[in-house]
Amino acid sequence: MSASIVAFNSGNGVLVTTRGPGKVHLISYGSNGGLPNHVGTITTANSGVTRFMISHSYTFTGFAFYWDGTGEAVFSIGNQLLRQPVGNTWAQAVNVPYGGQPAINNDVSGQVPSAVQRDNAVTCFIIPDLI
Repeated sequence: MSASIVAFNSGNGVLVTTRGPGKVHLISYGSNGGLPNHVGTITTANSGVTRFMISHSYTFTGFAFYWDGTGEAVFSIGNQLLRQPVGNTWAQAVNVPYGGQPAINNDVSGQVPSAVQRDNAVTCFIIPDLI
């Protein structure tokens, strides 16, 4: 990763590109406002490529995600060309601190048991094909 490209700063969102049907699992944790962790999934039935945007909330300081699907998944930050693999369990999640560099294959499973379930309501969005 380039040190100059930092997640969630200067419009640098986290992009996840997947192939085949499956789910992106996302946890938002470390609330600076006393909220519980939020965990949820966004599902795609697309047999081809689907692109997701992992957004953020100023209420949380950490975000982690993994791919549970039939094909591969990679992620990038902002407009960088480098793509890196996405893990397939909470023990191998991509962990992205707000305003920081991602940690790949970082175990965040300890954050999950206390999380409130928010399927289809987490800060992860499918990017439409025609934008």
